Amino acid sequence: MSITDQAHEPSSSDPETVETAPPVTVEPDADLELPEDFRLARIPVNQLGHFPDNVRENYHLTQEFCASLKAQLQVPVTVIPIPDDYQRGEGEQQHRWWVLKGNRRLAGAITINLPKLLCLIDLTKAEDKASLLVDQVVENDDDFRLGLTPFEQSRALFMAHQLGATRTEIRKRTGRTREEVAQAIAAGKLSEPTRRTAQAMEYAWTLDELALLDEFDGDQQALARIDTYISSWGHTGRHAIERVRQERQEAAAHAQALADLAAAGIPVTEDEPAGAALLSRLAGRVEGFDPEQHTDCPGRGAFFHSWRQGQPELYCSTPEQHGYTPPPTITLPQSARTEPDGPSRKIVMQGNRAWTAAATVRQEWLATLFARRSAPKPVARFITRILNDMPAPVRDKLGSAPLSTLYTKLGGPADLEAALATAAPGRLAMLQLLPIAVAWEYQMSEASAECKNTWREGRHSPCSTADAAAWLRFLVHELGPELGEKAYTPAPIEQALIGGTPYLGDTPADTDPFTAGQEDDDPADSAVDRNLYAAADDEPSPGHGATITDVPEHDDASHSDPGDPEAADGADEVIADDGLQAA
Repeated sequence: MSITDQAHEPSSSDPETVETAPPVTVEPDADLELPEDFRLARIPVNQLGHFPDNVRENYHLTQEFCASLKAQLQVPVTVIPIPDDYQRGEGEQQHRWWVLKGNRRLAGAITINLPKLLCLIDLTKAEDKASLLVDQVVENDDDFRLGLTPFEQSRALFMAHQLGATRTEIRKRTGRTREEVAQAIAAGKLSEPTRRTAQAMEYAWTLDELALLDEFDGDQQALARIDTYISSWGHTGRHAIERVRQERQEAAAHAQALADLAAAGIPVTEDEPAGAALLSRLAGRVEGFDPEQHTDCPGRGAFFHSWRQGQPELYCSTPEQHGYTPPPTITLPQSARTEPDGPSRKIVMQGNRAWTAAATVRQEWLATLFARRSAPKPVARFITRILNDMPAPVRDKLGSAPLSTLYTKLGGPADLEAALATAAPGRLAMLQLLPIAVAWEYQMSEASAECKNTWREGRHSPCSTADAAAWLRFLVHELGPELGEKAYTPAPIEQALIGGTPYLGDTPADTDPFTAGQEDDDPADSAVDRNLYAAADDEPSPGHGATITDVPEHDDASHSDPGDPEAADGADEVIADDGLQAA
């Protein structure tokens, strides 16, 4: 079969015609070689067949790949003529060409019903089957092909956008979503110093993570903090960014609080002075006392707990002027102390911050999961198990889940009936999983202030540690293998729950997590004030000691969480409170 027989000029009445490329006008002095045994042509897809000895078993036809192929074929497929003596099987009667290089493109073209493919007809290897098999390895082996890094991809798409390519054009040509194109463009416009700093980190960045660095572009201190979270403490880029963002927010809140106090003329001290009384206590003890009218008192002042730097604690250092005398402090003999059976103050502080940051990242990922049109295989089995077992977080919140703001945040439809009317079976499964996810996430992160205790075994929380671990294991262990590169990567604190091991803090592995008082290593504290420390819980939990009326007003040892028995060291002091008797 000759090349001329197959590549005749197209005819308007013959839609199955092979379209050959137009002749090229070559300058007389051009140093070009035009081989006679190669020809470029557009060939109908129904005339193309997979090479019988093609060894690829899975074409992995993703939506992104098919969308890009539909928009424009980037690389011609290489074909050879099928020998005349080849015995065609069922469905091969129209095949006239075998695809040697580009079988995945051919499979995609068949899937999306492309009429023709641009083909390079190669007559040099038609009889050399051994060479054709070796070519498959050379063509597809990672040692011979090198994909663009996320840095290079983002740079290319950003420059294309700068040169006039619209986001819609880029989306169609690359098969990416609108959000992914926006992320690539945002990542591509990072300054050169920021790009170099990120590339120097020992981390495999993704495009969506690089896009988030735009917030820190030019801030080398913030980038160094991100690097520390990644390299020293095992966070993913997304989790590290959220932790540094959290530090920034805390530092900004602290700075604003300091500015407001300065504007009001209220002095700030490092701690609550001895003999002082919180304004909230005076309001409860002194009839007619109004904290709002305390602005002119010479004893006015404020201090900050290290674990709540955005909210000052207002006090009066001269409470006697308002008719209140603080009760005396009675020092009891120092009791025998044992090693703590729980995490140190430092670990608690880190854990509470880490748990909050992890919830933010996890819920962002869940929103992308619930945008899927089909459900991963484990979803139906999980829904069935949960509706039969009905674990506490689901039992307590499932009925009101659609009323939560989390329902909308995770992708809940505004019009459920309309969504159900058009949803395919796979989408219906995702809509069934949605309220379960909302119930679990709400109980783990939003139900009350005690959600921060979820990661701590034995502490009261709307969601127990065991139930939280069950949800995280589903996301990571069951969905992860199905989702591949799009799987959720847990933060270290989530990994601890999944593995049933104690959370040891955001510290290198060789650091003793149970050594109290070493607050300087806490990256979250450095953003506000490393010299202050206290217990991380800002309110007592049921079954853990005193209420607010039992709290000493001026514990000279530390300003610790009154509800956390782990927070005090040294001699045991009892302050005789109003209506209470000291032993």
